[in-house]
Amino acid sequence: MDITDYVYSILREKDIVLLNAYPGFGKSRIAVAVAKRWVDDGGQVLIITRSRAEALQLCEFARQVGIRDRASLFLGRELMCPFSARNSKQCLLYRLSGKCRVWKTEVTAPIMTCNPLDLFNDGLCPYEVNEALAHQLPIVISTHAYLSSPELYGKVMSIINTWDKPLVIIDEFHNVAAGLEESIGINLDELRQWALHGNDIASKLLDRVSNYVPQREVVVLRRFDIDDLLKGSELINDKVIEILTHFGNDLCAFTYDGKLVRLRCLSLKPIHDLIMKSQKALLLTASISKRFSYIMSIYSKPSYYVAVDSLPMEYRENLTIISIVDVEFTHRNRLLREYLEIVNRSIKAFIDSSPPTGGLAIFFPSIEYLSTYVSKYAPPVWGVPTFVLRDSSEAVNAIGAFKENARVTKSLIITYAQNPIGEGVNFLEQELVGVMIIGFPLPQYSQWSFLKSRYYGRLGINGFTTTYLFPAVSTTTQIIGRLLRDLDRHRKVAVLLDGRFYRYRRYMPKWLVSRMKPLRLSQFLNASLWK
Repeated sequence: MDITDYVYSILREKDIVLLNAYPGFGKSRIAVAVAKRWVDDGGQVLIITRSRAEALQLCEFARQVGIRDRASLFLGRELMCPFSARNSKQCLLYRLSGKCRVWKTEVTAPIMTCNPLDLFNDGLCPYEVNEALAHQLPIVISTHAYLSSPELYGKVMSIINTWDKPLVIIDEFHNVAAGLEESIGINLDELRQWALHGNDIASKLLDRVSNYVPQREVVVLRRFDIDDLLKGSELINDKVIEILTHFGNDLCAFTYDGKLVRLRCLSLKPIHDLIMKSQKALLLTASISKRFSYIMSIYSKPSYYVAVDSLPMEYRENLTIISIVDVEFTHRNRLLREYLEIVNRSIKAFIDSSPPTGGLAIFFPSIEYLSTYVSKYAPPVWGVPTFVLRDSSEAVNAIGAFKENARVTKSLIITYAQNPIGEGVNFLEQELVGVMIIGFPLPQYSQWSFLKSRYYGRLGINGFTTTYLFPAVSTTTQIIGRLLRDLDRHRKVAVLLDGRFYRYRRYMPKWLVSRMKPLRLSQFLNASLWK
């Protein structure tokens, strides 16, 4: 039975289907194929994915299977506007100034393009057209960002409320499975202004951070009444109020890192309510292995787990995953000279062993660790073009240049584990032939993460595993997944430089563990990895 037929048959019987398959398996195409079947059967579908780029890809898949005219790209104004207008006021100013020359108000034919610029060049506003069509067409494609904003989320729910047979499909579900997190920084000058206008919480926060320099981010206020925050709130950032009204019923806290007070919130409610409102839910992921499927118990409807655990034979033969078992990079030791030297020697061995053409990527567990390494060994020169990517806003240009170099010669990019390059970016042919992850990418311990762990515990799921292991394994899976494109034609290698990768392998997908080979550091430094 075809995988789409199989998933669809289960979806008829079960309220929630969680499909876990390796990166590159084709989950996004399955999402569109299932959506087509559901709509043909008289239903309506909301597809939510991680980013604008992935939403446009889903749109293209919809065009390829002949349902583009039944789908709306329900993205934010800023994502659809050629000038990145953030709100309707800025949009109006662009039109009054003549910068934006939208002149049409009606669509005369079904939209078949997935490029917002095509609509703009035809005199239409891409955002306004797609927002209007979202209330008329049976398929709506949106992003995870719509779950985090009360305004945008309200628009999505108002559409679903009019549907009689709604199916929600959430792609890249691992990014939101354990809840939505949102935060905003508040500088001390802002707090002082709030306090001067009679806000008691601002006064309390100022008292707690006065003359206090924490070693790491700490929680300075956990229990507070939202009504108290609203007192004297004339100068309070609207985003603060927005976050609290959307997330405040679950878990919120003010933290301090020595520079900024930050409001942090975590909530499961938007996803829970969306799933409960829908008749069925299909959740797609590459990172929720069987051991993490317990997370689904926090959603009220029963779920059915489907796993694609094996790579095709031609993939397995060309993928090697080396796990170094006798060294660990912890928060205490990783900045020591001895361990930085281990990193440097390992990177050099990795580069020296690689083929003469192809891209190599090095992932550090944090921007701080990356910056420390680069500052001590800067500029990293191993005789190959090298890109250091610290800022995610530079990702598009850096990745493009890196790919271009990798097609003709050996090329290296150094970045951090949570950078966009680690998930959602496709590398074709030899654009990426090797990755190295330095240190098991556990989230850094903080009082905020401790609160999250306790919160999950109260929901009846494992707090430590959900707060720490799940994101670390998810990050690892996604990074290694960047190697799976065109793996049938090119040999590719992943190096996991920390003993905890092997120790926690039982939490990783079977396709990954089956290719994992344990080595000691001394063996790795002298190994021929690509042979």
